[in-house]
Amino acid sequence: QTNDLTSVHLGVKFSCRFTLREIQERWYSLLYDPVICKLSCQAMRQLHPEAVAAIQSKVLFSKAEEQLLTRVPSSPAPSLDTFQELLQRHPAVFYPARTPKALQLHWQLLRQYHLLSDQT
Repeated sequence: QTNDLTSVHLGVKFSCRFTLREIQERWYSLLYDPVICKLSCQAMRQLHPEAVAAIQSKVLFSKAEEQLLTRVPSSPAPSLDTFQELLQRHPAVFYPARTPKALQLHWQLLRQYHLLSDQT
């Protein structure tokens, strides 16, 4: 979701407190230590599909995804069908695990903060 480990250090809640240096070392190990890389890949493959779905549902929206969502008018309130059509028209833009409901919820947040194209 991001390549900025400083943001990860400041914004992610871990099971215990890590320094930025520790996070950098762990990330490096995941990428370049063959033993740790292999073990982590095996662990990810063994995750239950529901756990994978829960993780994927929390993927941050990209700028391109948000640009498309901001073009959906603020009124009248769009139905789930509107967001289903948006997913179908732009499959290369939206993360594959996105659902019409997820788009609708994010659109509602954008509307709440007056970030839609037709809002001032």
